[in-house]
Amino acid sequence: MRTEKIFLLALSLGAANAMYAQDAQLSQYDAASIMLNPALSGMFENSDFRATSNVRSQWNSLSSMFLTTAFSFDMNQQGRYGMGFYMDNYNMAGSMSTFRTGFSGAYNVSGAKAKHTLSVGLNLGLIYKKVNDQDLIWDMQYSGDHFDDDLPSGETFSKMGRLMPDVGVGVAYRSIDRNKVFNPFGNFALFHVTMPDESIFRDQESKMPIRYSVNAGAYVTVTEGLDLVPEGLYWRQGADQMIQAGMRGEIAFMNGIYSALVGASYRVNDAVIAEVGIKHKNSMYRFSYDVNTSSLKHYTHSNGAFEFSIVYFGTLSGRDRRLQSKGF
Repeated sequence: MRTEKIFLLALSLGAANAMYAQDAQLSQYDAASIMLNPALSGMFENSDFRATSNVRSQWNSLSSMFLTTAFSFDMNQQGRYGMGFYMDNYNMAGSMSTFRTGFSGAYNVSGAKAKHTLSVGLNLGLIYKKVNDQDLIWDMQYSGDHFDDDLPSGETFSKMGRLMPDVGVGVAYRSIDRNKVFNPFGNFALFHVTMPDESIFRDQESKMPIRYSVNAGAYVTVTEGLDLVPEGLYWRQGADQMIQAGMRGEIAFMNGIYSALVGASYRVNDAVIAEVGIKHKNSMYRFSYDVNTSSLKHYTHSNGAFEFSIVYFGTLSGRDRRLQSKGF
């Protein structure tokens, strides 16, 4: 148990001072559109608003888990403007947490009759990082070979948290022609463009690296009632990068009121991800599980992460959303 605790603390605190902390990640990144790219804010059809929620529980086989929760809400205005609000929290085994919140906006530069959207977006927000020193382990708390957490640590920190501004920009393209069997999409975004100082202990400056994000894929109609969605995501932040690619299938039944979802993807040098879900009218529910394939599998027994997401499209008039929209 002590080895696991030290391992978790090393993971969560290694970036707290001189090094930077990599952003939290979601396997179902496309379920949190405005956090994937601010240019996707309000970029959907046949609805007035969209609400999303994500929960990710990682490394449950250890004594303490890493938990990510996220929520977003965005609105479409006349098919040209989009605006939204987001918040997410990344709790690293109770030792360190990162909370983000902010507003996003997008503008569709395409014409009203275009069969695609080409949008630019901006998000303005805040990031708050905090270290919980109650879970830290210090040399002075050892009495011989015995660890006693009731002993004083002998350490004093004037600051254990930091509030930072956050700015992101993006551009996104989406084909939305329902008469085509192949509708591609792609987007590019930059996050933390102001590179704020994220050093919590403040004994030396530590600039948060810009995160580059590239996402692309397509909606492919194989036959009536059967769609395939191949998709990939590339992130780079400082010296770290993340590549995830996979495919999801959607099979409609009961006259299209329901659709069954099944998919799989691979995050390079990290995890194999299996996914199932269901659509019902205006709502989509998805569940995924990550099987750890990285070097950490020796500590986690190959257990990875459970993740659940909900996406809901609504209209102010209360009418049902038309399911043929490629934005769902």
